[in-house]
Amino acid sequence: MYDAIVVGAGTAGAAATPARDMRIKLYDWAPSPFSLKVRAILQYKGIAYDKVSVLQPGHWWALRRRGKIGKAPALEIDGRMYVDSTDIAYELEARIPAPRIIPSDPRERALCHALEEWSDESLYFCGLYLQWHEPEGRRMIPQAFGRSLFGRLAYRVYLRKILRQLNGQGTSRKPQAHVFADVVRHLDALNALVQGGGFALGPQPYLCDFALFGQLTYIKRTPVGSRELLKYLAIDAYMSRMKSLRRAS
Repeated sequence: MYDAIVVGAGTAGAAATPARDMRIKLYDWAPSPFSLKVRAILQYKGIAYDKVSVLQPGHWWALRRRGKIGKAPALEIDGRMYVDSTDIAYELEARIPAPRIIPSDPRERALCHALEEWSDESLYFCGLYLQWHEPEGRRMIPQAFGRSLFGRLAYRVYLRKILRQLNGQGTSRKPQAHVFADVVRHLDALNALVQGGGFALGPQPYLCDFALFGQLTYIKRTPVGSRELLKYLAIDAYMSRMKSLRRAS
Protein backbone atom coordinates (compact mmCIF):
# COMPACT_ATOMS: atom_id res chain seq x y z
CA MET A 1 0.00 0.00 0.00
CA TYR A 2 1.48 3.29 -1.08
CA ASP A 3 1.02 6.08 1.43
CA ALA A 4 1.64 8.84 -1.11
CA ILE A 5 2.03 9.38 -4.85
CA VAL A 6 5.64 9.38 -6.00
CA VAL A 7 6.60 12.69 -7.60
CA GLY A 8 10.06 13.70 -8.65
CA ALA A 9 13.32 11.78 -8.96
CA GLY A 10 15.53 10.89 -6.02
CA THR A 11 19.20 11.57 -5.62
CA ALA A 12 20.54 8.04 -5.23
CA GLY A 13 24.29 8.10 -5.68
CA ALA A 14 24.55 11.79 -4.84
CA ALA A 15 27.18 12.96 -2.43
CA ALA A 16 26.10 12.73 1.19
CA THR A 17 24.87 15.98 2.68
CA PRO A 18 25.49 16.70 6.38
CA ALA A 19 22.14 16.62 8.17
CA ARG A 20 22.92 19.88 9.95
CA ASP A 21 23.10 21.66 6.57
CA MET A 22 19.62 20.59 5.44
CA ARG A 23 16.26 22.18 6.11
CA ILE A 24 13.80 19.32 6.62
CA LYS A 25 10.05 19.47 7.17
CA LEU A 26 7.92 16.37 7.73
CA TYR A 27 4.27 16.58 6.69
CA ASP A 28 2.96 14.10 9.18
CA TRP A 29 -0.23 12.22 10.02
CA ALA A 30 0.66 10.97 13.50
CA PRO A 31 -1.33 7.67 13.58
CA SER A 32 -0.19 6.53 10.12
CA PRO A 33 2.12 3.48 10.20
CA PHE A 34 4.05 4.98 7.30
CA SER A 35 4.53 8.25 9.18
CA LEU A 36 5.66 6.21 12.19
CA LYS A 37 8.16 4.45 9.95
CA VAL A 38 9.62 7.72 8.63
CA ARG A 39 9.76 9.35 12.07
CA ALA A 40 11.60 6.32 13.45
CA ILE A 41 14.18 6.50 10.64
CA LEU A 42 14.73 10.24 11.18
CA GLN A 43 15.19 9.64 14.90
CA TYR A 44 17.56 6.70 14.36
CA LYS A 45 19.74 8.75 12.03
CA GLY A 46 19.63 11.69 14.44
CA ILE A 47 18.23 14.07 11.82
CA ALA A 48 16.66 17.32 13.02
CA TYR A 49 13.36 18.16 11.35
CA ASP A 50 10.27 20.30 11.72
CA LYS A 51 6.98 18.42 11.92
CA VAL A 52 3.62 19.71 10.74
CA SER A 53 0.31 17.87 10.72
CA VAL A 54 -1.57 17.39 7.46
CA LEU A 55 -4.75 17.57 9.53
CA GLN A 56 -4.23 21.32 9.71
CA PRO A 57 -6.07 22.78 6.68
CA GLY A 58 -3.22 25.08 5.65
CA HIS A 59 -0.69 22.24 5.46
CA TRP A 60 -3.15 19.87 3.76
CA TRP A 61 -3.84 22.43 1.03
CA ALA A 62 -0.11 23.21 0.74
CA LEU A 63 0.52 19.58 -0.17
CA ARG A 64 -2.45 19.47 -2.52
CA ARG A 65 -1.23 22.55 -4.39
CA ARG A 66 2.11 20.83 -4.92
CA GLY A 67 0.48 17.74 -6.40
CA LYS A 68 0.69 15.55 -3.30
CA ILE A 69 -3.11 15.53 -2.70
CA GLY A 70 -2.74 15.98 1.04
CA LYS A 71 -1.28 12.56 1.78
CA ALA A 72 1.29 11.78 4.44
CA PRO A 73 4.09 11.27 5.04
CA ALA A 74 5.80 13.75 2.78
CA LEU A 75 9.27 15.06 3.47
CA GLU A 76 10.50 18.43 2.26
CA ILE A 77 14.29 18.72 2.03
CA ASP A 78 15.68 22.13 1.13
CA GLY A 79 12.42 23.02 -0.61
CA ARG A 80 12.10 19.78 -2.59
CA MET A 81 9.32 17.32 -1.74
CA TYR A 82 9.71 13.56 -1.43
CA VAL A 83 6.81 11.20 -0.94
CA ASP A 84 6.14 7.50 -0.27
CA SER A 85 7.78 6.18 2.89
CA THR A 86 10.13 3.83 1.02
CA ASP A 87 11.31 6.53 -1.39
CA ILE A 88 11.82 8.89 1.57
CA ALA A 89 13.93 6.23 3.31
CA TYR A 90 16.15 5.73 0.25
CA GLU A 91 16.54 9.49 -0.18
CA LEU A 92 17.61 9.88 3.44
CA GLU A 93 20.02 6.96 3.07
CA ALA A 94 21.63 8.61 0.04
CA ARG A 95 22.03 11.91 1.86
CA ILE A 96 22.88 10.67 5.36
CA PRO A 97 24.32 7.16 4.98
CA ALA A 98 25.22 6.59 8.65
CA PRO A 99 23.85 4.75 10.44
CA ARG A 100 23.01 2.53 7.50
CA ILE A 101 19.46 1.25 7.01
CA ILE A 102 19.92 -0.39 3.57
CA PRO A 103 22.13 -3.53 3.66
CA SER A 104 25.26 -3.46 1.52
CA ASP A 105 25.19 -7.23 0.89
CA PRO A 106 22.97 -7.98 -2.15
CA ARG A 107 21.21 -10.97 -0.57
CA GLU A 108 20.50 -9.09 2.65
CA ARG A 109 19.29 -6.14 0.60
CA ALA A 110 16.87 -8.43 -1.26
CA LEU A 111 15.58 -9.93 2.00
CA CYS A 112 15.19 -6.45 3.48
CA HIS A 113 13.14 -5.43 0.45
CA ALA A 114 10.91 -8.52 0.68
CA LEU A 115 10.28 -8.04 4.40
CA GLU A 116 9.54 -4.36 3.95
CA GLU A 117 7.02 -5.17 1.21
CA TRP A 118 5.40 -7.83 3.41
CA SER A 119 5.09 -5.28 6.17
CA ASP A 120 3.85 -2.38 4.05
CA GLU A 121 1.38 -4.49 2.08
CA SER A 122 0.14 -7.53 4.03
CA LEU A 123 0.50 -6.28 7.60
CA TYR A 124 -0.79 -2.86 6.59
CA PHE A 125 -4.15 -4.14 5.39
CA CYS A 126 -4.56 -6.24 8.52
CA GLY A 127 -3.96 -3.16 10.64
CA LEU A 128 -6.27 -1.10 8.45
CA TYR A 129 -9.02 -3.67 8.90
CA LEU A 130 -8.59 -3.80 12.68
CA GLN A 131 -8.70 0.00 12.92
CA TRP A 132 -11.27 1.06 10.31
CA HIS A 133 -13.52 -1.97 9.73
CA GLU A 134 -13.61 -3.94 12.99
CA PRO A 135 -16.23 -2.24 15.22
CA GLU A 136 -14.08 -1.76 18.33
CA GLY A 137 -11.32 -0.20 16.30
CA ARG A 138 -13.57 2.07 14.27
CA ARG A 139 -15.05 3.64 17.40
CA MET A 140 -11.59 5.02 18.23
CA ILE A 141 -11.04 6.88 14.96
CA PRO A 142 -13.10 10.09 15.24
CA GLN A 143 -11.07 11.29 18.23
CA ALA A 144 -7.90 11.20 16.13
CA PHE A 145 -9.47 13.67 13.69
CA GLY A 146 -10.68 16.05 16.38
CA ARG A 147 -13.92 18.00 16.66
CA SER A 148 -13.19 20.81 14.22
CA LEU A 149 -15.30 21.05 11.08
CA PHE A 150 -12.28 20.20 8.93
CA GLY A 151 -11.47 17.20 11.13
CA ARG A 152 -15.02 15.85 11.03
CA LEU A 153 -15.19 16.24 7.26
CA ALA A 154 -11.77 14.64 6.85
CA TYR A 155 -12.90 11.66 8.92
CA ARG A 156 -15.89 11.08 6.65
CA VAL A 157 -13.77 11.39 3.52
CA TYR A 158 -11.08 9.00 4.77
CA LEU A 159 -13.58 6.50 6.16
CA ARG A 160 -15.20 6.11 2.74
CA LYS A 161 -11.81 6.01 1.01
CA ILE A 162 -10.29 3.38 3.30
CA LEU A 163 -13.36 1.16 3.31
CA ARG A 164 -13.24 1.19 -0.51
CA GLN A 165 -9.56 0.24 -0.36
CA LEU A 166 -10.22 -2.65 2.01
CA ASN A 167 -12.99 -3.91 -0.24
CA GLY A 168 -11.00 -3.49 -3.44
CA GLN A 169 -7.93 -5.21 -1.99
CA GLY A 170 -10.15 -8.01 -0.70
CA THR A 171 -9.51 -8.00 3.06
CA SER A 172 -12.96 -6.74 4.06
CA ARG A 173 -14.63 -9.26 1.73
CA LYS A 174 -13.35 -12.10 3.92
CA PRO A 175 -15.25 -13.28 7.00
CA GLN A 176 -13.93 -11.63 10.14
CA ALA A 177 -12.63 -14.96 11.48
CA HIS A 178 -10.58 -15.35 8.29
CA VAL A 179 -8.97 -11.93 8.73
CA PHE A 180 -8.19 -12.67 12.38
CA ALA A 181 -6.56 -15.95 11.30
CA ASP A 182 -4.44 -14.00 8.79
CA VAL A 183 -3.31 -11.67 11.59
CA VAL A 184 -2.31 -14.64 13.77
CA ARG A 185 -0.30 -16.23 10.94
CA HIS A 186 1.57 -12.97 10.36
CA LEU A 187 2.34 -12.52 14.04
CA ASP A 188 3.41 -16.17 14.42
CA ALA A 189 5.86 -15.71 11.54
CA LEU A 190 7.26 -12.46 12.90
CA ASN A 191 7.57 -13.85 16.42
CA ALA A 192 9.67 -16.74 15.05
CA LEU A 193 11.78 -14.33 12.99
CA VAL A 194 12.83 -12.24 16.00
CA GLN A 195 12.86 -15.06 18.57
CA GLY A 196 16.63 -15.05 19.03
CA GLY A 197 16.94 -11.34 19.78
CA GLY A 198 18.38 -8.68 17.55
CA PHE A 199 16.45 -7.52 14.51
CA ALA A 200 14.79 -9.07 11.46
CA LEU A 201 18.06 -9.76 9.60
CA GLY A 202 20.49 -9.96 12.48
CA PRO A 203 22.19 -7.63 14.96
CA GLN A 204 21.64 -4.41 12.96
CA PRO A 205 18.28 -2.74 12.25
CA TYR A 206 17.47 -2.15 8.60
CA LEU A 207 14.65 -0.52 6.66
CA CYS A 208 12.45 -3.60 7.01
CA ASP A 209 12.62 -3.22 10.80
CA PHE A 210 11.39 0.37 10.67
CA ALA A 211 8.55 -0.73 8.40
CA LEU A 212 7.62 -3.55 10.80
CA PHE A 213 7.85 -1.16 13.74
CA GLY A 214 5.38 1.22 12.13
CA GLN A 215 2.84 -1.47 11.26
CA LEU A 216 3.10 -3.26 14.62
CA THR A 217 2.66 0.02 16.51
CA TYR A 218 -0.43 0.70 14.43
CA ILE A 219 -1.85 -2.78 15.07
CA LYS A 220 -1.09 -2.53 18.79
CA ARG A 221 -3.21 0.62 19.06
CA THR A 222 -6.33 -1.30 18.04
CA PRO A 223 -8.29 -3.21 20.71
CA VAL A 224 -8.11 -6.55 18.89
CA GLY A 225 -4.47 -6.12 17.88
CA SER A 226 -3.42 -5.09 21.39
CA ARG A 227 -5.00 -8.18 22.93
CA GLU A 228 -3.43 -10.47 20.33
CA LEU A 229 0.07 -9.00 20.68
CA LEU A 230 0.06 -9.76 24.42
CA LYS A 231 0.65 -13.40 23.42
CA TYR A 232 3.94 -12.70 21.65
CA LEU A 233 6.84 -12.13 24.02
CA ALA A 234 9.51 -12.09 21.31
CA ILE A 235 7.66 -9.38 19.37
CA ASP A 236 7.27 -7.33 22.54
CA ALA A 237 11.02 -7.54 23.19
CA TYR A 238 11.71 -6.66 19.55
CA MET A 239 9.54 -3.56 19.80
CA SER A 240 11.44 -2.51 22.93
CA ARG A 241 14.70 -2.85 21.02
CA MET A 242 13.31 -0.71 18.21
CA LYS A 243 12.19 2.00 20.64
CA SER A 244 15.67 2.07 22.19
CA LEU A 245 17.17 3.12 18.83
CA ARG A 246 15.83 6.66 19.06
CA ARG A 247 18.49 9.33 19.14
CA ALA A 248 18.15 12.98 20.04
CA SER A 249 17.58 14.92 16.80
